[in-house]
Amino acid sequence: MSGGPNRDDDYLWDRSGPVDAEVARFERLLAPLAWDGRPRMESGAGQQASIPRRRRSRWRVALASAAAVAAIALGLCGAHVHRLQWPAAQAWQLTRVEGAVSIDGRAADAAAALAPGSVLETGRGGTVRMRVARIGEMALGEDSRFVVTETRSGRHRTQLQHGRLWARIWAPPGSFGVSSPSGELFDLGCEFVMHARPDGSGSLTVRSGWVQVDNGWREVLVPQGARVEFGVHGEPGTPYDLGASVDFLAALRELDAQGRRAAADGDAARALVAASRPQDAISLLMLLQAYPQLADGPVFERMAALMPADARVTRAALRERGAHALSPWWDALPYPGIKRWWLQWPDAFAARGEVATLLDAEPSGN
Repeated sequence: MSGGPNRDDDYLWDRSGPVDAEVARFERLLAPLAWDGRPRMESGAGQQASIPRRRRSRWRVALASAAAVAAIALGLCGAHVHRLQWPAAQAWQLTRVEGAVSIDGRAADAAAALAPGSVLETGRGGTVRMRVARIGEMALGEDSRFVVTETRSGRHRTQLQHGRLWARIWAPPGSFGVSSPSGELFDLGCEFVMHARPDGSGSLTVRSGWVQVDNGWREVLVPQGARVEFGVHGEPGTPYDLGASVDFLAALRELDAQGRRAAADGDAARALVAASRPQDAISLLMLLQAYPQLADGPVFERMAALMPADARVTRAALRERGAHALSPWWDALPYPGIKRWWLQWPDAFAARGEVATLLDAEPSGN
């Protein structure tokens, strides 16, 4: 055998020599594991060993995510509970004062607080903004007189003797109430503007949620985007959508003036129906509730046409059960549910804008 290199072995090094059958067999067996310059997934025993590690990693991520969600939920729950709690008789903090503002006859500034029983008054050009415990905020316009009569967890009662008030509340229904010459007003989780005169006349405009008004005349529910007007001695009219036409409002006021004497098929009822839009359903429904005789005319027919087919109310049921028979139509109205006050969560945040803008009861664009 010569001392030179064995050319039969060259195939092992550079694949240039004769092909050895045994070497070729090993090549075929090992081909799946050959290096090709790219990362490869583990296979066989190595891949199986990595599966538990991956599973453990996924579980750690899932547990960490669940813990983070739980911590956030607990934090929000704690903040909500804290928001609703309020020491009995603790004063409300003023946050902004402009012009002539006094508490019990003494000039007040933004560092002052309004205690229960004290009288807050604004003069010509005077405005004030304050917190409503922790559940919201409110503002008063010029020439207003206001008193906090009671404040504690779950119950905050006030009195607007005259003037203009804006309030934005995020709390369970009935937490905040305002007494005025027009009657008792109860917030049902909402934002609203109220104007009260000493003779009982005035108005209430609701921007979000619902407001309930109780007085010696009747109970009225006012939804967002609607307004109710009060006559002398607080007699309420029928709430109406802020986009209602002049003709619709004229007919509505005529029906309110006629009251239980209004004819079901009279001129006012026909004019109202002719000028009505789908958004005016709240007025039609409240008319039927306040003046049942209107069910025998076009007001009932128009209301039925505006409601979905599965919200069925009949004249016979209305005669037999009274206002309770109107429940399917109430449920079909396109407003947020009173029991779902928490859906009005934007009301939990401080409102932007000047006091004059907040107190403007007219919708933007009008």
